[in-house]
Parts: sequence; C-alpha cells; structure tokens
Amino acid sequence: MKIAVAITDARMEEVYRILSVCCDAVALRRSEDYTEGYDLDALVLPVKGITDEGNLIYQKQMVNIPMTFWHSLSSSCQIFCGMKQRFLEHLSRTVHYYMEDEELLKKNAVLTAEGCLFLLIDNTPCSIRCLTVDIIGYGRCGREIHSWLDALGVSCRIVRRIKQSDENAVISVEQWRQVEPADVIINTSIQPIMDAACMDQWIKKPLIIDIATPDVVDSTHALQKGIRFIKAGNLPSLIAYQSAGGLIAQYVKEKMKHER
Repeated sequence: MKIAVAITDARMEEVYRILSVCCDAVALRRSEDYTEGYDLDALVLPVKGITDEGNLIYQKQMVNIPMTFWHSLSSSCQIFCGMKQRFLEHLSRTVHYYMEDEELLKKNAVLTAEGCLFLLIDNTPCSIRCLTVDIIGYGRCGREIHSWLDALGVSCRIVRRIKQSDENAVISVEQWRQVEPADVIINTSIQPIMDAACMDQWIKKPLIIDIATPDVVDSTHALQKGIRFIKAGNLPSLIAYQSAGGLIAQYVKEKMKHER
C-alpha cells in the first residue's frame, strides 16, 4: 500500500513516521515533491487541508501543488483531510475528514485541555489555584478543559448561551457580558462574544486565551486596552504533536484496513 503524507508541521511528520512502519510511505514537503508518478492508494493532508486553489500553507509559505499532481491521482486513491475543503469536493475522489470523527475529536479535546493548562501555568505569575477562570463555550473542548481545571481545584465559571436552573457554575452569555470577568478567560466558542463594547465595561484586565477557529475575539481592541491576549493556535500540534499525529495515523490505518 502506497501512502503519501503532506508534511506541514511536527504532527504530520509523526503521521508519516508511523505510517512508514506499515506502508510504503512518501513524504511531501516541497512543491517539487508533488509529482504524478506515485500511483497512490491514499493521500494524507493536514488538518486545515488546502487552499481553494489546491495549494498548501507551510510555515507561512505557500507550497504550490501542480494540477498535474491532482489529476494523476487514481480514481481509487483515498484522500484524508482534517476539515472540509471546497477544492477536494470537486476532485471526484473519496475524501475522509478525520476531524469529523467523534472518537478522534474526543481524544483531541484531551490534548487541547492539556495545552490550555500549559498556557495557563506559563502565562500567570501565581498558583493556578489562586486564579478564577471563565470558560466560554461548553462543547467537547470546553467540557474537557473544565474537567481538568476542576480536578486541580481551579475556580471556574462556564459561560454558555442557556443556563439550566441546576447548573451552579454556569452563567449565561447575556449575564456574563454585564459583569466583571474572571482572571483568565478561555474562549472555545465560535460566536463573537468578546467585542469592543464588552471589553470597554471591564475594570479588570484579564488574560484571554483564545482556542477557537475562526478568529472571533476583537484582539486588536483587547491589546489597545492593555488586556493580554493569546491566540493559542492548534494546541494538540504545538503541545503534544506525537500524540496528535498518532490519532490521525490510527484513523488512516483503520479506514484503509476496512476498505481493503
């Protein structure tokens, strides 16, 4: 079985390393690597996939992939990508989006929570048990982050759209926008909750850790107000790239095994 891996970070390097143990694996790093002579059974792309023109962003540089490469993929070649991409939808190939797999997402949330804990410790001057934390959004990542911090004795407040009557640690978004924030705000929501008007009411200058995609926090206004802002990026890849790459590689191996 021949599998090519598009390498854009340490996580994808780990995917390649793992797959090369059990498959005939090809590492694609530069534009020159994308030739049409591989006869691939599978192509593994990074989480954010490719641009609408079929190219990759690697270390803030564009990796141009010739159209001849895409056209050379056999009809049986399976493509693996993290998130849905318009370019791939028009290729008439089987595409598996691994960041839609529920089991992988749950395990990825654990790595994200670990990354948030690292950022919290690394960017605050006191014991985390002395801090108060607001967690905006209560999806997979929000729940996992809360679980970790609660187990460590950190005082947390969960900010979500609707507050149930029996949820003591929860505050609605509408209520939260009218009160002072905690010492640290961890944003996991894709909704634009922290706008300029919200920040202008704060006396406190909290630390904001934003792990959401896309950008929904008015970071420019935050910095103008003297509020520390961290755009966390992809925490599993930054903090635990071996484990994160292992999740993707395992997903690919399982899919390929079932398809054979």
